[in-house]
Amino acid sequence: MIESIAVIDIGTNSIKYCVAQKNNGIITPIIDSVYVTRIGENFFQTGMISVSAMERNLKMIHDLCNQSRQTGVSKIIAIGTMIFRQAANADIFIQKVQYQCGIRIHVLSGEDEARLSYLAAISSIDDISGDICVLDTGGGSTELTFGKDQIISKKLSFNIGAVILTETCCKHDPVTHHDIDLIYNQIHNTINLNDTIKSVHYLIGSCGAITTMAAVKFQMHDYDPNLIHGVRLTRNDILEQIKRFASKTICQRTQIQGIQKGREDIVLAGACIVEYIMSQLHCDQIIVCDRGIRYGVINDIFCNNKNDSSDISVVNSLFLDQDHNDPEAVIPFVL
Repeated sequence: MIESIAVIDIGTNSIKYCVAQKNNGIITPIIDSVYVTRIGENFFQTGMISVSAMERNLKMIHDLCNQSRQTGVSKIIAIGTMIFRQAANADIFIQKVQYQCGIRIHVLSGEDEARLSYLAAISSIDDISGDICVLDTGGGSTELTFGKDQIISKKLSFNIGAVILTETCCKHDPVTHHDIDLIYNQIHNTINLNDTIKSVHYLIGSCGAITTMAAVKFQMHDYDPNLIHGVRLTRNDILEQIKRFASKTICQRTQIQGIQKGREDIVLAGACIVEYIMSQLHCDQIIVCDRGIRYGVINDIFCNNKNDSSDISVVNSLFLDQDHNDPEAVIPFVL
């Protein structure tokens, strides 16, 4: 029986690392950290993971694996997202990690990402019910998952994210009005919600773009996930931050309290994606969720011994080499 697990979530812009254990039916995170390692650096010009990005991320994964083993976890799960689905040399990096770190990176589909984001959000946000949409926008892709309570009705994934937009649209520093127009035009041309639900009771944001804007709102010098998890940001909050980010150079943004080092260049594009989604879904506010897909994976694995068959909590065969049959089971997190 798995008592504790570590999840290494390798995204286009950052690696998220979480160690959690389950006691008496409650999942408790022991370690939860984010490292800006940008494996997708220049990918959108070359279609490849660069040598420097490989070396940087390989070192971080190696260090996290060693830390996990020293902690005594029962299992280490590594997951990869958009960059591993599209980079021509992704297999080379996956092989390097397996050889040097002793773990295999499980590449998630866009639908996997959407499902796990939804699961993480509803297992960690209290007092929400009815029609829900969970937004997860990263460096290279954006996922939207629609559902009602614990039942998912639609999963959407779009190949657009803050790193893509920054590298292709932000040609000036500080950005110009034309750069902003390019960002929104590319978002509009990629994210098509014409045939999707037009409004929801709750919109939840489970991504670095959202948590960064919450940290900026609270002027956090040191990031505190427990302070921002579950708070609401209004659309006006986000519009004001877009205006603020756009008025400053990348260097000047580093002086804004709440922006993690390494996010200063992409924070504007991420905010624009969030604002666009809010406008399309007619949502005046968004709930901040600090628990991303790594928490969905953790919940998935710890729920695998139940008997059910629904969409949101079936343990993916990527993670466990055994049969599984769980559905709507969701274990609460102690934060």
